[in-house]
Amino acid sequence: MSTTERPRILVVGGGYVGLYAARRIQKKMRYGEATVTVVDPRSYMTYQPFLPEAAAGSISPRHVVVPLRRVLPKAEVLTGRVSTIDQDRKVATIAPLVGEAYELPFDYLVIAMGAVSRTFPIPGLAEQG
Repeated sequence: MSTTERPRILVVGGGYVGLYAARRIQKKMRYGEATVTVVDPRSYMTYQPFLPEAAAGSISPRHVVVPLRRVLPKAEVLTGRVSTIDQDRKVATIAPLVGEAYELPFDYLVIAMGAVSRTFPIPGLAEQG
């Protein structure tokens, strides 16, 4: 990192934990102290607990998603996946949804990739639920 560049805080994952980690980090920083970069394949965060209400029509589907760029206006939001992380070099390889993969240097790393919902062994649940 050169002396003119700000440190980069790389947040891998834009789900609930990644979004709120990035928000909290930005609130604690002074203006221009660091660059917060969030990388996720989706440009929005989904409130998982509200999905049944949206499916039932109790709430509108637009109330279940939160655009990352709107909630994190001072952050850099990259739509893509982190395919590799080289901790020794402090570089992550970003695979954007469109275009060639590239390396992104970072100074601090937050890994908040989330989880995959578990389905119970009930016949037809995964296909119909």
